[in-house]
Amino acid sequence: MTQHSTIQAGATGCVLARLILIAAVAAGGFHHACAQELPPTVVVTEPIQRLDFAEQVRLVGRTRAWSESRITAEVSGRLATIDAEEGVFVTKGAPLLSLDCERTRLSLVAKQAETKQVEISAELARTQLIRTEELHGRNLASQTALDSAAAWAGIQEARHRQLGAERDRLALDLERCTIRAPFAGYTGRRLVDVGEWVDAGDDVFDLSDISRIRVRADLPERYFGQVSVGSTAAVQRGGGSEYTVTGRVSGIGARASDETHTFPVTLTVANPDEALAGGMVVRVRLELNDQFSSLSVSKDAIVRQAGQTMVYTVVEGKAVPLPVVTLSEAGDQVAIQGEGLREGMPVVVRGNERIFPGSAVMVAGAGADEGAAPAGSP
Repeated sequence: MTQHSTIQAGATGCVLARLILIAAVAAGGFHHACAQELPPTVVVTEPIQRLDFAEQVRLVGRTRAWSESRITAEVSGRLATIDAEEGVFVTKGAPLLSLDCERTRLSLVAKQAETKQVEISAELARTQLIRTEELHGRNLASQTALDSAAAWAGIQEARHRQLGAERDRLALDLERCTIRAPFAGYTGRRLVDVGEWVDAGDDVFDLSDISRIRVRADLPERYFGQVSVGSTAAVQRGGGSEYTVTGRVSGIGARASDETHTFPVTLTVANPDEALAGGMVVRVRLELNDQFSSLSVSKDAIVRQAGQTMVYTVVEGKAVPLPVVTLSEAGDQVAIQGEGLREGMPVVVRGNERIFPGSAVMVAGAGADEGAAPAGSP
């Protein structure tokens, strides 16, 4: 056998030995002699701390877009063009659809001309009134003539204002022939097609803003009064995803459901990377008002093997598992309880995915004596 074959066989043997040991751990035991044959695994440890935590309750929620609107037409007309496709992001004011409003445009042109004519007549009537007032002041015009001039000037001015309003309404109708997005968001289902007649008030497009997300969850009755507006919650996307964001309680229902005896709680979650969308099922970890003190470790120290939740400490250069129960979370810290745990005890936070009960370990940055120190030693 060549030297290369010997090295390869040795490496394969170590891998097989590790696999056999992991299988033995899953079955409830391991072969101590084989564990001694494997080289030490370099690990990093951190001491167990004692911190204050909030009580937490885990719920299932459903997401909803921050704004969900069904856009309607404000004027009537035949749909001429589609300016935005379904399922695309549009900015506020971006055109979605355009109606054929040529008749409205022609009516506006006519109304502008009519308004101009009356404007000239109103100006002439004001000039005539001023002259009549001068003549009346010199007793060269009767009161009746003055009253008639004032009335005619008033009629013409009122007519000018009326036509000006009609002109502005037509200009607004012409502008609204292009249906625009009232806010930035994603287009949904388009409800009309080119050539269809659209009446004012008809639904034409769905639009959703997911820059922020609302989450609705049902709070069991026994927790009512233990949650406040502003309470923190962690929202985790379902489907096995590890994506988690922080939100806050923005509303708490004051009436329980007759069927489930739960209270609706609304959370507001920022969604800058748009990893959440409307209609998703999420897991919610909601903080309650009650506080407690507990031993805690980094999330990286928690290991789940063979159906057990545990942390690893180091005793005389060997990995020793300690079963734990997780209680609550705060940032990257997890509140735990379990037998044999003490504040200051070192637990493995790096490299624990490569070790198993009884495997040889070497603490990174520790001297020979420190790596062999008993668990819980300072």
